[in-house]
Amino acid sequence: MNLIKDDVKTLFYQYLIPAVSSAIAVAAYSLIDTIAIGQGVGANGTAACALVLPIFSIASFIALLCGIGGSVLMSRSRGEGNREKGDAYFTAAIMCVFLLTSVAWIIGNLFQAQFYRLCGADDILFPYAKEYGAWIFAFLPSFVLVTFLNCFVRTDGSPRFVMCSTLTGGVVNIIGDWLFVFPLEMGMAGAAIATVLGSVVQAMMLLGYILKKKTSLKLAKPFKWIPAFRRIAVTGFGASLSSLAVIAVSFIANNQIMKYAGGASLAVYGVLGTISALFNSVFSGIGQAAQPIVSENYGAGQYDRCWTAEKLGMKNAVLFGALFAAISILFPVKVTGIFMHMTPEVETVTPYILRVYSLSYLPLAVNIFSVYYLQSMVKPQIATAISLLRGIILNGAFLLIFPLIWGGNGIWWAILMAEAMTMVITAIYIFSLYRRYQHGN
Repeated sequence: MNLIKDDVKTLFYQYLIPAVSSAIAVAAYSLIDTIAIGQGVGANGTAACALVLPIFSIASFIALLCGIGGSVLMSRSRGEGNREKGDAYFTAAIMCVFLLTSVAWIIGNLFQAQFYRLCGADDILFPYAKEYGAWIFAFLPSFVLVTFLNCFVRTDGSPRFVMCSTLTGGVVNIIGDWLFVFPLEMGMAGAAIATVLGSVVQAMMLLGYILKKKTSLKLAKPFKWIPAFRRIAVTGFGASLSSLAVIAVSFIANNQIMKYAGGASLAVYGVLGTISALFNSVFSGIGQAAQPIVSENYGAGQYDRCWTAEKLGMKNAVLFGALFAAISILFPVKVTGIFMHMTPEVETVTPYILRVYSLSYLPLAVNIFSVYYLQSMVKPQIATAISLLRGIILNGAFLLIFPLIWGGNGIWWAILMAEAMTMVITAIYIFSLYRRYQHGN
């Protein structure tokens, strides 16, 4: 496929289906675990999933920081006709992800207990979180590697291979969850082992692709390592910040829920965290489908093609966001019941929580896709500002303020209002940017 000459709509959908399928399969790791734990362990296990979710976010942050940053710069260099420069960015991204992963891996394994407490674990939930989290921390490099290599293999023109490897890992995870949690009765540890096995299988497949002679991904020594690391980090920070924000918001939300709403609401939030990760992955997949098209055409000066991809991506993001919100609003108890055995306390609080929270899916879709699009247009500062606004600044402030006024219910409205306000600001900026490009500025 030729990203500069082929029809943009055809290219977009060639990338979209594998990208979204891969994103869903990645999110399915924690999704399937939550279902298995909720049905096999119970509400305490589901609540513990909310405490462990930030570990996956750490892996995602490192992988996207280096993977999106490196792949965008590589694509732009190729669009400019400088393939050697693109290879140099690929090499620098590999070194960058190796260094950051090593630091996170060592610190995470040394300070696990403090991490779970910081996430809000009390004496009841702590053993559940530790039993599951120990395995995830132990194999953190595998989770980083999968997301990182996905970015480059997709940009290399092989989105279907990414989908194939991801689905294979997902199947391994599903089989492992059933086997370890139910017949073998291994509980939280069994679900974690299944997730690890799925990730390792996927990582091995992607490494096999990179080592093949057919790939156009080559190593080339960067002229200056430190400036290359800095450009990769700056370019990828906006897209990766959403993962970092999950960690910050989880710290605040988990503690606020335990303070104002109780264990039943935290169990529902554990389900919501998993569902939201799935939807977030879908919206990210739409952004990743547009990214190689936009990056390469931007490098080649084909700005009209960039905006065609933007319109296609935004339309699909909005449609998915509206669909996800409608399902959660119409069937809140049934959706939650998929993930865990419903106690009377959980069933009582579920409808209100899901109906308010799910309204955030539409603005979330717009915000996530916009960040990926702006990254691809090499506007990392604006992408970072949007991610900071929705992920940390507004979410953090509202989560602290709203419960003081409206109690436990204020937690769910805080998340919705943070996304909605960010969407308005983002839409205004995107429209003004489009007008500037129309006038040749």
